[in-house]
Amino acid sequence: MAILSMQEEIKTRDWEELDSVFARTSEPLDNDVAVIILKIHHPAFASNQKSYDYSIWGKTLTEWVSLAFDTCPILEIETSLNADILQTIKPCLSDKKYTAVFYADTPLLQRKTFLSVLDYAKTKRMNVCKLERGFVFVTDYLRTAEKIYASTTANLDFQDDFYMVSDMDSLNYASEKLKKRIINFHLQHGVQILDSNWTSIDADVTIGKNVVIYPQNILQGKTHICDNVILKAGNTIDNSLIGKNCQVMHSVIETSKIRDNSIIEPFSYIKNGEIKK
Repeated sequence: MAILSMQEEIKTRDWEELDSVFARTSEPLDNDVAVIILKIHHPAFASNQKSYDYSIWGKTLTEWVSLAFDTCPILEIETSLNADILQTIKPCLSDKKYTAVFYADTPLLQRKTFLSVLDYAKTKRMNVCKLERGFVFVTDYLRTAEKIYASTTANLDFQDDFYMVSDMDSLNYASEKLKKRIINFHLQHGVQILDSNWTSIDADVTIGKNVVIYPQNILQGKTHICDNVILKAGNTIDNSLIGKNCQVMHSVIETSKIRDNSIIEPFSYIKNGEIKK
């Protein structure tokens, strides 16, 4: 095997965003909905970083929320905890029939929940559908409304979808929930994960068929693991391609390509390189 200098950005035909990880459905969304995501910083996060920019498994809180809305037009607005919602969103209304308003601090929101909320609001012919953390409005109602006349939250049972991340404790809770969703997705698609408690997989990682993952593997970024790969214990693989029928043992691989049928011996460190058998 030889380590070659990488001259091009890593590309693979199998690389795709795993939207189905987040319990998306195949139902098409109506084209009459625009989404506004309100980005509110929670001061309990004691750092210079905005709370909605904190990352969980390779995506910020805002990016996790955005995944629920498929092809709907999305507008992100930075605002404050005490801001008036109507005054915040009124200047930003589109020509869509409905305007959905959600918050960047609810990363557990799923597309199937969003679809159910829309269907509920439309079926009930509601001008305002108030949710635990968000709203669905008829846009024309918003144009003239001076106050949101909806004191009752819609009786919809979506466990955790509107869970608010406002401090490090709630961030950890959301992180565990999202990790479980990611792990379950790969398990359902035939990946053998020998110890899910000791395995970390980012949201944009893709994994092929008949892959075996031993404990203490960390898969990060836009990594792709091809078919029939065995990842022995203790690897960290970041933004890399692992080809078919490879074995990787207790190594660190960053922004690299490992070609088909390669064996990476323990304690290897490969960065910006390419391994050819």
